[in-house]
Amino acid sequence: MVMPLVVAPHPELAPWIYHILVMPLDGCLSHLPSTLSPNILLFARGGSALRLSDGSLQPVPRASLVGPYLEARDTQARPGSVFLSIMFRQGFMAEALGPGVGEVRDRIIPLDEVLPPTRVARLLEIFDDSDDPAVWAAAVQDLLRLSLRPGRDPGRLADLLAASPEIFQPARHIAARMGIGLRQLERRVAYSYGANLRELRRMARFGFSLTRLQTRPPARGELTRIAQDFGYYDQAHMDRDYREMAGASPGELLRAVAAGDPGYWLYRFGQRDFRDLFLPDDVDSVQARLFAPA
Repeated sequence: MVMPLVVAPHPELAPWIYHILVMPLDGCLSHLPSTLSPNILLFARGGSALRLSDGSLQPVPRASLVGPYLEARDTQARPGSVFLSIMFRQGFMAEALGPGVGEVRDRIIPLDEVLPPTRVARLLEIFDDSDDPAVWAAAVQDLLRLSLRPGRDPGRLADLLAASPEIFQPARHIAARMGIGLRQLERRVAYSYGANLRELRRMARFGFSLTRLQTRPPARGELTRIAQDFGYYDQAHMDRDYREMAGASPGELLRAVAAGDPGYWLYRFGQRDFRDLFLPDDVDSVQARLFAPA
């Protein structure tokens, strides 16, 4: 079976997760951008390590829960590695899995500390016994259907990014509209997203502008207008944020992707697959509401 493979989630899981990615990484050094979406990461073959700031490598468990990371990071895969990634929709992990997202921010946790160890062990046995990526993806979905306990949390903020331009309003205004106090708003944002409101706004600008760059590469001289369209003060502001959150300025990032640098494989998915893997179903309308001219 040809990989990478993008698998639609089971209808029971679709409200909480994006599509499942099965991806080979043969010894690749991957440059990963920041993300608000926690994900379940599983290695059917091989494994990887997180490159730390001092250049050392921290091994990643074969089955793990990866929290949101608000800065760029690099990972080094072993030769012959194949992984599966299941990303939670932004703001939904807490109600589907249990822990608040703030508890796993910037952390990689062994999956058997979050889900029943016997079920995780059985999943890895299936991986070892089969060479079929479709079998792996089906087994992961079976595990999630057994283990997730989704239930709508009356205090949830999972819809905050999608609901309206409220996210860019003053915090006191948002809290008043929700009928809660400012501190309660701050606690709920941290619980649902693993970030504070300022970081959430920053991630919204980055995530939606990155989508624009990935799905429709800009013409020469267009980056300044794109920066303004997505709420940056100017292109220099956009460049600074991108260097922290993607490891490269928008121009550097686009040149690396165009040159075929294997470390930027994530940015080379086709538009449909990119949206299925990482973005809200109604991404265009969400983007229009968030960044429409005043």
